[in-house]
Amino acid sequence: MARVRRTALLLSAATAGGLLMAPQAQAAYNDTAFQSVTINGGKPIVVGHKDPVTVPVTARITEDSGGLATVDAALVVGGRRLFLEGESSHNMNCVPATRTVLTCTGTVVVEPAVLFNSSAGPAYLAISGHAYDSGQYILSTSYLEYEDLPGRSVPLLKRTTLTVDATPEPARRNGTITVTGRLTRPDWQKLDLNANAVLSGYAKQPVRLQFKKPGSSSYTTVKTVTTGVDGKLRTTVKATSSGTWRWSFAQDGTSAAGVSQGDAVTLLKVAKLTVNASPEPVARGGRLTVKGRLTRATSDAATTFTGYPGQKVKLQFRTSGSSAYTTVKTVTTGQGGHVTTTTTAKAAGHWRWSFAGSTTVAPVNATPDGVALR
Repeated sequence: MARVRRTALLLSAATAGGLLMAPQAQAAYNDTAFQSVTINGGKPIVVGHKDPVTVPVTARITEDSGGLATVDAALVVGGRRLFLEGESSHNMNCVPATRTVLTCTGTVVVEPAVLFNSSAGPAYLAISGHAYDSGQYILSTSYLEYEDLPGRSVPLLKRTTLTVDATPEPARRNGTITVTGRLTRPDWQKLDLNANAVLSGYAKQPVRLQFKKPGSSSYTTVKTVTTGVDGKLRTTVKATSSGTWRWSFAQDGTSAAGVSQGDAVTLLKVAKLTVNASPEPVARGGRLTVKGRLTRATSDAATTFTGYPGQKVKLQFRTSGSSAYTTVKTVTTGQGGHVTTTTTAKAAGHWRWSFAGSTTVAPVNATPDGVALR
């Protein structure tokens, strides 16, 4: 008489005393059972919007008849079965490990186009067929009796994608950096004309903004920002150091963890500029000598400075009572960043040097030097 396992079927037999109830399917004798299961190497199955994912499956199965004559194996995801590759009733390769233990292997190809959004979640292994002694078996690691089974399931997750953009580049020290981005994942129930799942924004999700200084191998979380409509991200931070910015999303119950590429932002070096106009006071129409020095910081910390030669600086003047400066001439800084020139004093007012900045050094204006006429 064929045996049926993992079901609550009743078998009857004629006896002198009436009917006998057959033992339940989970009886210890002549049984087929999972000993351990490994799905995808124990790692989450991460599926995106178009590329198929091949998932290896291994199961150690106890069967006292010594083998399985037929095996139909499938991953169970969201209540649906994704059958393993191979011939029907023989889609796992089972070899004896001991007299009563088999090692069965196979693969399943997970196509995004056959998934539903409800497919995201635990993936279990189910097998059914007949043993060598013709006994039928129906097993699934989703059964409560396997809740302590090693490797009974792994999560099937949606692949996430993060973008990042940090501006301005370069940025001024202690200025404001704006970091934007977007978190997306596939919608397996919306397909485009090529039968690929549509990528959609993942809203209301916590995403960490992370920063890495030059030369460092690790990122530090600066703050956590919640995605808005369509998965968009936007925040501002103070620019205190050059470095690389990225977004990082932690795995949840339906979506895989993801990080964006890094966006490097270099800080403009802080510059200093001095001015000294003499003599003070000066006769109207007299000759005025204006000196100064342009220096730049040697690091983002701006604790030490060095001369900045070969840079164009503007000599500017505003008359007393005015708020607008007029450029008188442009002069190039010499060795050590020093600059000097002469001009004619036509009115009382304020003189300053102005540096427009370079690709690596921030702009700066000297504190004005007032000169009266005598």
